[in-house]
Amino acid sequence: MARQYHLHLGAHRTGSSSFQLCLHENQESLWQQGYQIAFPARDGVRAGQLALRLPAPRHDRNAVQERADAARRHLNEEIAKDPHQQVIISEENTLGSMVHFQKARFHPASKQRLSALRHAMEGPAVSVLFVVRDYGAFFRSCIRKRMEETYERDFDAAAAAYLAMNRGWVEVLQEIRDILQPSCLVVVRHEDRFKRLELLQHLVPQLDIGPLSEPRRSLNTSATDRALLELQTIHRKGEKLTRMARRKLIKDWAHDRETLGLTEFTSREKKAFSIRYERDLERISQEPGMVLI
Repeated sequence: MARQYHLHLGAHRTGSSSFQLCLHENQESLWQQGYQIAFPARDGVRAGQLALRLPAPRHDRNAVQERADAARRHLNEEIAKDPHQQVIISEENTLGSMVHFQKARFHPASKQRLSALRHAMEGPAVSVLFVVRDYGAFFRSCIRKRMEETYERDFDAAAAAYLAMNRGWVEVLQEIRDILQPSCLVVVRHEDRFKRLELLQHLVPQLDIGPLSEPRRSLNTSATDRALLELQTIHRKGEKLTRMARRKLIKDWAHDRETLGLTEFTSREKKAFSIRYERDLERISQEPGMVLI
């Protein structure tokens, strides 16, 4: 039996860090059941060892192949050395980063990245779990995360770019299905607020979650408007903050819940996002090879 991969692929801003924390805190029980876990070292779970450097839009064919080969070596030599291993991977960056959204590009390198991952796995995935979210809430959360890290000059321009995108959840899910060819592709709505163990059970149905427990702490606390305003002032001046300093500032302003209107879509924009989301959910429910929970 070759390595068998169970993949949680995000999406961004849908609780991936908490899911990875759940894997981390339950790793001993998962190992006892025969599962190796792998996730990246970010957002407070520094024990992660996954480092898939998948292709970006700028890479040519040779660079894409080089990254695919490197990803295969990484999985085989560092993540799952046992060729008969069952592996649970959680990586929300598999489709690509959020940086392209401001240019009206929804994961422009997703095909190349998924193809590189398929090459690295040396075969199809056993199962894939993917969490979708209403586009309005999703893009708002994405730009707020970006504003924690860099200066954003024009929210209205970003909103226009989000509305102009000509692809979304349906298209990337079709790519996941067609390229990774999982035996089971489960799609979950973020709005349903499944617990992390429930998500894990959807990803690995045969897993005994009885000995497992929910994470004891939360991660990736979102910045309030006041914290974002302070961060944007710092970024506008060109000053640099360490990750720890940024987290401290966000924590210091967590008590101030006043809405300052920094990232608010208009009523018309919210309606447009919701209509598109509901339409896409209906399409997903009818897509062969996908199960919408």
